[in-house]
Amino acid sequence: MEQPGFFAILPANVRYDNRLKAQEKILYAEITALAGVPGYCYATNSYFEQLYDAKTRAVQGWLKHLQELEYIQIQVVYGVDGCPGGQRRITPLTTHPADVSPAEICGGRKNMRGTPAKICASPPQKNAPRIIQDINNTRDNNAGAGARVEPKTVDDVFTAFASGNRGLLDAALDFAKFRAGGKHPLTVLGAERACATLRRLATESRAQNAAAYMAACINQSIERGWEGLFAVKDYTEPPPETAPAGTPPAPVRNIAPGEDITKYF
Repeated sequence: MEQPGFFAILPANVRYDNRLKAQEKILYAEITALAGVPGYCYATNSYFEQLYDAKTRAVQGWLKHLQELEYIQIQVVYGVDGCPGGQRRITPLTTHPADVSPAEICGGRKNMRGTPAKICASPPQKNAPRIIQDINNTRDNNAGAGARVEPKTVDDVFTAFASGNRGLLDAALDFAKFRAGGKHPLTVLGAERACATLRRLATESRAQNAAAYMAACINQSIERGWEGLFAVKDYTEPPPETAPAGTPPAPVRNIAPGEDITKYF
C-alpha cells in the first residue's frame, strides 16, 4: 500500500451535504489523499478498518453511501499483477454529478446557528486570483485619476502644509526632529493633527501673517521642550517684507480711459 499524500481534498459539496455522516466525509478525504497521480486508490476495506478502528460492515456502508450519492466511483479491474481476484479502484468525483451547488445542499439546514450564509457559497472560480488582481488594478487606476494621494511620511504632511513657505516648513521639520528625539515621536496622524492645531491657533490669533504666527508657535514649543502646540502670548507681527536696498521702484503705469486693464495682470 503506497503512502497517502500529505494533503486531502474535501470539496464544499461534500463538506456541507447533510446526508453524509462525518465518518463518510473523512473517508472521502482519505480516498483523495490516496488517489495520487493515477486518480484512484486501491485501498482495501481492512486498511480503512484499521485506520478508523471501524467494523467491516461500517466501512462497507460508508463506501456504498458515497457511491450512491455519486461522490465516488468503484470498479474492479482484472489482470493486475498480484491481484488474481481483481483490483478494486475507488475514484473520487470532486464535482457533484447533478451540479448541485453547496448553497442548494445547505438550503435544507435549519439549525446552523451562528453560521454565516457565505459558508455555503459556491467554490471560487479557477481564475479568481486574476479577477482579484484586475479589481485591485482598477481600484488603483481610479484612485490615481483624481483621488487625493495620502501622505506617506511626517515630512510629506508638513511639506504639503507649508505650501512653499520656507520659514514655516523649516520650523515644522525642526519640530518633527525634536519629537523624534523624545518619548513620543510624531506619526503621520499626529503630524496631521498638529497642522490642524496650528491652523486653529492662527485663526484665533487673527494674525495678518498666519504662516509667521504658526512658525512662532512651533518654535515656542521647541524652545520650551513642549510636545504640544500652544498660542504665543504677546505675539508681535513681523514687519512687512520690503524690497532690498537698491531695488528700483516698480514702473508706474498710466492706464487710459477705456483701456483693457486685464493685459496688466
